[in-house]
Formats: sequence, structure tokens, C-alpha cells
Amino acid sequence: MKITTLPPSPDTDPLRTALNSTDVILDAIFGFSFKGPIRPPFDEALPILAQSGLPIVSVDIPSGWDVEQGNNAGVGLNPDVLVSLTAPKEGVREFKGRHFLGGRFIPRTLEEKHVLNLPSYPGAEQIVELPSADSSLKL
Repeated sequence: MKITTLPPSPDTDPLRTALNSTDVILDAIFGFSFKGPIRPPFDEALPILAQSGLPIVSVDIPSGWDVEQGNNAGVGLNPDVLVSLTAPKEGVREFKGRHFLGGRFIPRTLEEKHVLNLPSYPGAEQIVELPSADSSLKL
């Protein structure tokens, strides 16, 4: 697989150029431990990604979102798809795109102890789609 990556740089032109030949953005820039404010060069890169018009798929939590407070600063990406790992994070309660949960890693006893309210996975599936914030179905 030939996936082009961009070296770290304060220059945003290579990012803009790369987006011209991109079909989708896979957002895994920050992890769930992210705490703002967004620092350079990401403070310039995130708006470029958001304004690209390309579909965005975020892993675990959208970049720029606080794991507990969500996109309260209004500077995070607003992806079309979110793939949460292990359990949905508190900060994505109002996420409105398609939301998937990947991995069945948490033992039932731990899930019950922390009242995680995880969905059932059909058969041997490792991923399940969650209802959106717009849905009347809530976990």
C-alpha cells in the first residue's frame, strides 16, 4: 500500500496540495488525552482539513475535541464518521454523523461496574454502528 505522508512542517502548502488528490481524510491527529488549546502547526491544519469539503473519518474522538467536553471550543473537526475504540467517549454525546464502536475488549463485569452501557455485538462482529445524536434511539 502506497500511502503518502507529509513530514512535519510549518508550511501548509504541502497539505493543501495533498488534499487535491485525496478522497477521504483519516483523522487520527490527536488522541483521547488531547487538551487544548490547539498549538501550531495544527491550529492552521485543522481548519484547512475542515474546509476541504472531503469526507472525514475520525478515530476514537475527533481531533480538537475534549474527551469529556466535546467540541466546546468549536475548533475541532466535525467528521462524517467516527469510529470509537472500546467505548464511546463522553465528549461525543452530541456527535451527529455515523458512529461506529470497534472492539469488544471490555469484560462484562467491568462494563457493569462503570455503567458503560455498551451495545451488543451481533455474532462474532468486532464493530457495531451506534445510533446518532439525532436518533430517538439512545444507548
